[in-house]
Amino acid sequence: MNSVKSRVFNYLTKAQKSDFCHYLASYVKKHFNSPAPEIAAIFLEDEKHYLGIKSSRFPWLEEYLESEDFLKDTDLYISECRKKCEYARKQRPIYEKQKAYAKEQRKKSRERKMAKLPPTKAQLGFYKKLCAKYGLEISLGTENSSRLDFKVAIEKILEENNSLF
Repeated sequence: MNSVKSRVFNYLTKAQKSDFCHYLASYVKKHFNSPAPEIAAIFLEDEKHYLGIKSSRFPWLEEYLESEDFLKDTDLYISECRKKCEYARKQRPIYEKQKAYAKEQRKKSRERKMAKLPPTKAQLGFYKKLCAKYGLEISLGTENSSRLDFKVAIEKILEENNSLF
């Protein structure tokens, strides 16, 4: 994609080229299911319409619309954008697996950290109130237990007693 971007639309200024390429890439994403020549034809038709009503994003584009170089560059850039989108779609399941794995690793890291820390006052108070409310024996001691132990115990109490309802 980057090698194509440096070879196309070199007759535009840097700002024009950047803005136009970003807009064209988003246009390709919007019309992804269409073939590249059809996307180019739709884009050119839309731009001619907007230039006709003087409402185009790119008023400077009018002088290039009929140019053979512009049409060739547009087709090339659109086909490269389609390839990039197709690649991203194929990589999506791998990306989702990586996200899920990273989330799981963060959870394990939080749990390891919680296992080393003493329980908070809020956890102690909530645990004691839950035990009193449901008539359970307080089985966790404050010196030997960690935040993770209290978290697991509180979740267990809530799960057992909410399943009764």
